[in-house]
Amino acid sequence: MDIRLRGVLSVSTSVLSSLVFVGCVVNEPESPARGVIVSGPPPAAVHEARPSPPGVPGTPSVWVAGYWHWTGIQYAWIPGHWDAAPPGTLWSRPVYSSRDGRYFYESGGWRTGQARNALK
Repeated sequence: MDIRLRGVLSVSTSVLSSLVFVGCVVNEPESPARGVIVSGPPPAAVHEARPSPPGVPGTPSVWVAGYWHWTGIQYAWIPGHWDAAPPGTLWSRPVYSSRDGRYFYESGGWRTGQARNALK
């Protein structure tokens, strides 16, 4: 076999071998950050008086305490209110957290099963 052909085959085999090994690398995807990144923590909560629950027979009402909601630009105060819970759900308050020097906001809402920070 010609020395040049042998050299080309040797290089080709090395390149193909390295490509096979590179193609076999498995990377675990990072789990996505929960919530959205916001400009900072929310302002202090607004203290509100809780009014009496509405007197609607057969409609169980849940007090949803006021909270700061991220609008995409700034925080907006959502006043506390009585609400009818959808069947099989619990209210979860919004969560504000700080990780790696960034602030995150996870919206609240009605959730099935075990709700975080649930109120009944």
